[in-house]
Amino acid sequence: METIDALALFLDLLSAFSGITIGILFFTLKIRDQKGNIYLALFILSLSIGFLEDFFDDEKLGTLSETINIGIETDLFIIPSIFLYVLTIARKRISYAWLLLYLPGILFNFIDFTDSDADEIIQGLTYVLLNGTLLFFSFKVLNRFKARLKNYYSYTEDKNISWVKVIMVAAVFIHLYLFFGGIIYVISDSEAWVTVSDLILSSLTFFIVYWVGYNGFQQIGYINEVSNAVAVVDVADKAENCITDEQLSRYKCCCDEIVKEKYFINPDLTLKLLSKSLSIKERELSELINSCSKKNFQMFINEFRVKEFKKLLNSDKILHYSILGLAKEAGFSSKSTFYKVFKQVEGITPSEFKRQLKGPNSCSRTT
Repeated sequence: METIDALALFLDLLSAFSGITIGILFFTLKIRDQKGNIYLALFILSLSIGFLEDFFDDEKLGTLSETINIGIETDLFIIPSIFLYVLTIARKRISYAWLLLYLPGILFNFIDFTDSDADEIIQGLTYVLLNGTLLFFSFKVLNRFKARLKNYYSYTEDKNISWVKVIMVAAVFIHLYLFFGGIIYVISDSEAWVTVSDLILSSLTFFIVYWVGYNGFQQIGYINEVSNAVAVVDVADKAENCITDEQLSRYKCCCDEIVKEKYFINPDLTLKLLSKSLSIKERELSELINSCSKKNFQMFINEFRVKEFKKLLNSDKILHYSILGLAKEAGFSSKSTFYKVFKQVEGITPSEFKRQLKGPNSCSRTT
């Protein structure tokens, strides 16, 4: 057990000082739209300072724990900070009123609570209600934002912000673990359980600090770019979309080239690959697709694949290939995607479409 205690203390110390260093770096990074970085810094600093306080409070440190006292309760600053960070990357307007989320944490640092059961219940309920509510809405905001990104996939391929969800899932797990761990300790009154519990919490904290440091620096620029791209598209959607003759001409040339070279049959086709093939800038191609077709990149390409599939149904390949085989020939990577897209475009399933080809009106259905 002494080895486990020592490992837990080491992880606490490593997490605390690493997190403080990372938080300071986030504060001092000179990046446009700095507000999001500040909330991320507050999150990691609050988490790290809290564990640094626990480290110095450990009785095993002897005189060191008696002479050093942080004296700051940061538990109620952690989740509000990650919630505000989620709001910033989702392009939500944050007024000064949102900063009131830090008020419970500030009050708990100034109010001199006793060690009575009533005070512990008040602190516990405040902690659970505030953090639980904010985590719930954080997931909700992030899911809505990711759904919006899918509509503008051409701006965001091969990129995601799932790493933020991982932080929140870890936070939820810590809360649940603390709750059920406390119940287990009360029931069993086992010192061994406390030792193992401390190691698990220390390991989770170290993971969060490492995860934020590793992903945060990589994703800061991307998140600002994506958020700004969505904001630009949102503004454009609200305004009247005027397409010039030059844009329309370039769009038609691109479509003709796509059909001629059959770029769409590549199931791994991305905007970047297509832009290189067409010798056009990625963002310019994205704007042409969004403005002229009123579709995102994925839907734009999938419509070419649906048309190709319909042509293959009228070719000799129908004698040698199944419906799914023809779909893969047309560029679809999976059965589920093919059926979903085909029904979205045609209004019926591929099997129903195939049966209609045998009817008298088949010619009017094919293109």
